[in-house]
Amino acid sequence: MIRKISWLLFTAVLLLSACQPKQGSAKDLLPDVPNTTVVEGQTMTQFLAKLADGAALAAANPELIPVIQRIETSASCYQNVGAVALRTYTDKTFPLNAGIVAIADRNAMTDPANFLNCVVKPRPGVEAAAQTLEPCAKTYTLKKNDNEFYIAFVATTPQMCEAFCSKLEGCTGQ
Repeated sequence: MIRKISWLLFTAVLLLSACQPKQGSAKDLLPDVPNTTVVEGQTMTQFLAKLADGAALAAANPELIPVIQRIETSASCYQNVGAVALRTYTDKTFPLNAGIVAIADRNAMTDPANFLNCVVKPRPGVEAAAQTLEPCAKTYTLKKNDNEFYIAFVATTPQMCEAFCSKLEGCTGQ
């Protein structure tokens, strides 16, 4: 009985690995926000390295590095197949007016071939005082073309949240 179950699981994994990953369209929904600088392609490790205390954080918590690298590998894979899109924006005149938009394509995220490829066997791969910071965030689901997109953004000021919402499809006021 155990042998039959093992054989069935092996066959399922083999079939899934032969499947082509489903290409998602999450990146197509990212907004173009005027007067901002867009930051893309930076990994968590690269971000931590640029922080003033990033090296100290990594040295004090070496067990975090393999976990972060594993998450990065899976996240990069999902981004490559269009299942997830993430973009950081900063205001050109007031860099602390910033935020992040994240979009996940449900169909591409839940595709078994994408899960197998991205999770099971991941591939290596101006003055701050001028404005006060008032964090804001929003999440919602956009239903489009027999699919759902889970959209989230967070920013340091309501102005950046409003800028995101005005440019994101399906977003309605804060």
